[in-house]
Amino acid sequence: MFKHKYIITVESETPPRICLGDSIYGATVIALEKEQYPDLVDLAWLTKRFPLSRSVLSQKLELFNLGSEGKKLYDPNVVIPFLKTDLKRRIGRPRKN
Repeated sequence: MFKHKYIITVESETPPRICLGDSIYGATVIALEKEQYPDLVDLAWLTKRFPLSRSVLSQKLELFNLGSEGKKLYDPNVVIPFLKTDLKRRIGRPRKN
């Protein structure tokens, strides 16, 4: 039987009290990683994390641009939650399959 890898993401002001080798509901903790966002991010950084093209990202994030027209910079603490929410407006009746 194969082992599966599960990723749990936790956001908090203080780090969680989990240590390597701990057993949580039958699973063993083998790695702990911390991701820290830079102060400002560009479109190349965002295209690596979201499956959208540069042009679509620049159109969606036009209001959040903190840089100039040539170098578009964004605050990741504002932009990432905005991109994670799916704000699709559907007009008309739903499709009948």
